[in-house]
This record gives sequence, C-alpha cells and structure tokens, in this order.
Amino acid sequence: MDYCKGTVVAVRQYGGCVEIVVEGESPGAFPIDNSCFRMINACEGPEWIGRPVEYQDAHMRFLDSPEMLDEAELGDHASLSALP
Repeated sequence: MDYCKGTVVAVRQYGGCVEIVVEGESPGAFPIDNSCFRMINACEGPEWIGRPVEYQDAHMRFLDSPEMLDEAELGDHASLSALP
C-alpha cells in the first residue's frame, strides 16, 4: 500500500512484521518491520488503536495532539520504516 490515512483499528503481529489496519479517509493496511516496532510494542502498541495516523512512502506518523505520545516523544521512531 502506498498511502492510507485514518484511525488505527487493529495492530496485528505476524511473523517478523506488524500489520497496522486503518479505517477512515483513505483506509487500508500496511506492514512495519518488527525490529522497529518491538521496542515500543509492549508499552504502546495497544494504545495505537483509535489514534489518527497517516502512512505514505513506507513511513507512518501519528496525527493527533501533542498531549499524547507523538513525534516529539517517539524521537527517531516518529516515522517508522515499513517493509517495501
């Protein structure tokens, strides 16, 4: 998938990947590499459900308010590389 935008409705782990399922403006699903996701999955993965997200050109970013876990708090992981 090249682009999707909407709300995260599911975070599914399979094999060495995590699939993010998005519904909304531009629905779809995309995989991200488990090595990027693993370090934040245990504490943050379930909290991604319901958050607005945009995925484009193998990068995802959250679109919600700065009060929540956002790009500033994620640091280098604000744009997670996805599998091609």
